[in-house]
Amino acid sequence: MGVGPEGVLNTIAKLTKTCTLHLSSDKLYFIVSDRAVNGGVTIWCELVQDNFFEEYQMDGLSVEFNDIYLDIPPDSIARALKTAQSAKSVKIKLTKKHCPYLTLDVELASLMSHSRVVTHDIPVQVVPHQLWGDHKEPSVPDFDVNKPTHNLPIL
Repeated sequence: MGVGPEGVLNTIAKLTKTCTLHLSSDKLYFIVSDRAVNGGVTIWCELVQDNFFEEYQMDGLSVEFNDIYLDIPPDSIARALKTAQSAKSVKIKLTKKHCPYLTLDVELASLMSHSRVVTHDIPVQVVPHQLWGDHKEPSVPDFDVNKPTHNLPIL
């Protein structure tokens, strides 16, 4: 079984207080780019949405730029997702009250025929389109792994 969004967010929360969530039509990206003078942490995590959502509807900035970038608190979202582990359904949406929120509506099963809905409103910051270029996939060197095979017997 692979790592889901909650596990990724728990790991990121141990390293930083905020990260960027990039939503595209088919993937979720969790991005951390702490470029400190003495080094920093860089994380690039891609999750294919089909592996986690039965239904996924995302409307980005425009048809040409069908993406959303949000600066999020990973610990708060991981805690909200923990309550959703045994949920009948979870709806995640970007809402605006007095500021932007990532709202998670968690429908929990109950012993009665009624279900309960728990709502988590987590404040986020929408990353302006002009800053999207700051969140590009990092370049990594090509890996080359070799194992020396000394004195192999001839068959």
